[in-house]
Amino acid sequence: MANKVVSSSGIKSITNSGRLIALKYATETDSWKRLTLSANVKDGFAEAMEKADVPTNATAAILTEAEHPSQKDSYPHYTTTFVDKDGKHITTKHVYP
Repeated sequence: MANKVVSSSGIKSITNSGRLIALKYATETDSWKRLTLSANVKDGFAEAMEKADVPTNATAAILTEAEHPSQKDSYPHYTTTFVDKDGKHITTKHVYP
């Protein structure tokens, strides 16, 4: 199960299917804290998000786990939490580079 995002920091905004999506990364979840995130990871996530399938009512995508494979999904992916304009959780999905 994905970690619940407690706080996040902005990366940049992108356009996806004609919609403006704020990209962020989790700085704290209910399980851990992250102090920084490398520019390479931010750039890779932004590129992946430009072609990702973003839920219709999502206004922000929060990177919770940097690119990795997992037992359930052997393809490298970014674990991403999507939230609406009020910051409410919509879904957590794998976004592929």
